[in-house]
Amino acid sequence: MTRPARATAIHEGIAALVERATELAERRPSPPWLQKLRSSGVAAFEKLGFPSTNDEGWRFTNLAPLARIGFALSPDEVSLAERTAALELEARLGPLGLSSPQPRIVFVNGRLLRRSPGGLTAAILFECMKNVLATSPERVERALVAGAAERDPSKQFFGSLGDAFLDEGVVLHVPVGVHLAEPLFILHVSTSPGSTVPPRMVHTRNLFTFEENSSATVVEAYLGANGPSFTNARTDVTLAKGARLHHVKLQLEGPETIHVGQLAVAHAAGAHAASHVFSFGGRLVRNEITMTLRGEDAGTELNGLFCAASGQHVDCHTLIDHALPRASSVELYKGVLDGTGRGVFDGKILVRAGAIRTDARQTNRNLVLSDSALVDSKPQLEIHNNDVRCTHGSTTGRLDADAVFYLRSRGLSPEAARALLTYAFGSELIEKVPSADVRAFLESHLRAWLPANLAAPETR
Repeated sequence: MTRPARATAIHEGIAALVERATELAERRPSPPWLQKLRSSGVAAFEKLGFPSTNDEGWRFTNLAPLARIGFALSPDEVSLAERTAALELEARLGPLGLSSPQPRIVFVNGRLLRRSPGGLTAAILFECMKNVLATSPERVERALVAGAAERDPSKQFFGSLGDAFLDEGVVLHVPVGVHLAEPLFILHVSTSPGSTVPPRMVHTRNLFTFEENSSATVVEAYLGANGPSFTNARTDVTLAKGARLHHVKLQLEGPETIHVGQLAVAHAAGAHAASHVFSFGGRLVRNEITMTLRGEDAGTELNGLFCAASGQHVDCHTLIDHALPRASSVELYKGVLDGTGRGVFDGKILVRAGAIRTDARQTNRNLVLSDSALVDSKPQLEIHNNDVRCTHGSTTGRLDADAVFYLRSRGLSPEAARALLTYAFGSELIEKVPSADVRAFLESHLRAWLPANLAAPETR
């Protein structure tokens, strides 16, 4: 395709998305503030369009395939065929799927399939966004409007697109002093609509609010079929004083999926959040995480593992903003790349002038299993005062030859030795997940992902 033809296709793709967002707004009866939010999102996206490789933050990630594919929203109700396909895909979660007793909300192609509150009390709000917007929109008005106002309009390509299509997601509110022992599950399943129907797109918005000294673990899982699909997911979290959150994201979509995910967490004094991101599927995946430490003695932890084989591109962008004194952050991201897989890590720690006695550590490690795999790493520190303790570093390389030789000397085959070392490299991140069921699932999934020329290690 020539350059003019590509430009025309991208322009037509933007126009089609704008048209579909406008149609959605017209058929959803909404309060004036929500109508304004959607229309502002449409106008902003129409102006911005899709980011290109000329934008610094996107120079390694080409979104032209997204702009050229004619994605459409799903009908308002889940069909029987979609339900059947979704249940088959959900079975891949094993103990985290159908048999799980934990509270869960399940979506199929962006539409609610079922909500299981489990043993949650009435004081805890764990509800789908559409129901909240229909029955008590005032509960989310302030957060949604403020969130849109705080974002940099010149950079929020997908944030604006999410506002334009704002319709569904999850609203979570944990009251003062409440500690949830069992994880909350949010499951998104994308099914293939067939060759006669346009590929599906999903725009989902989650709002989590934790009051003082409350805590919970939330697991977001994304599954997909083999056909093309587009997921645009955003989660905004507000942590009050002393609140704690473990957020686990499992990205396991099909090989033709385009996934853009955003997580933004605002920490008050003494609050702590841990993000755990595991990306195994998708054609083009981008995860953006912003941790804002707005209170003294706040803390945050970022852990990520991405595995990319031939035909996959995974882009990880993180920002940790230290705004006030004595906050701490620890970040560890790892990538495993095989075949022609491509990975990107772009992580920034910002320490503002008033954020004295900041303690921040950032590490990126990448394991390359083939001559054709490629990863671009860009760790960054931006420090505006001298009373800090900050470190950052990045390494990219192959399996340690001495370690492989040692394992072979103990009787392992070359393939088994390499598999064991690769598994050990990734499992360090899995061990940090607080849920035993999620850890067991991830361990099994990592073993299954190991390249076919490596023998999956047995564990006991």
